Amino acid sequence: MQCWVCEKPARAACFFCGRFVCKEHAKTMPAFLAMFLGSNSTPKGLAVANVIWCGICEPQPEPIGMPELW
Repeated sequence: MQCWVCEKPARAACFFCGRFVCKEHAKTMPAFLAMFLGSNSTPKGLAVANVIWCGICEPQPEPIGMPELW
């Protein structure tokens, strides 16, 4: 695969959108893998630091409602 930005050989895929990027264009940011209710109904999240991000896509800071799926 080639880098989405410069077409050099890609080294990784963006965690959020799947675009391939080379080492030069790869960025990192934290990501949540799962959210759940813990003891006493306390919301908890399982996060991973430094996942690969292409820097092009725009992960949304808030969940987007999709009532049409219900």
